[in-house]
Amino acid sequence: MPMSKDPYRPRPFALLAFGLLATLGATTAIAAAFFDTYALCAVGLFVLGGSALGAYRTAQAADVRTDHVVLQRLRQAPVLDADALATDLDLRPAAVRLSLHRLSRNGDLPASNGSSARR
Repeated sequence: MPMSKDPYRPRPFALLAFGLLATLGATTAIAAAFFDTYALCAVGLFVLGGSALGAYRTAQAADVRTDHVVLQRLRQAPVLDADALATDLDLRPAAVRLSLHRLSRNGDLPASNGSSARR
């Protein structure tokens, strides 16, 4: 399978697959509960929970990749603000601000970045 052009973008096909799997699990659980087949209901709920966890981990991995790219760019040009970073990296400004917040909370921001990136 070819790698996406931008490695820090979320994987839309994985998220779509997990969403469809969650829908299938929820539908199965509801139908099984309606027909009093609780073992099948448990299987449907298990599928629903597993697919929700998979979607969460996929989104979390995208956040980690975004944080890594933002941190690399800040190490090259630490005076860039969030809007300039978003433009440079072809990301949404909100994604960059969230990344800056996560990096700041973890203490991973370069020392010279201070308040200019949090605008």
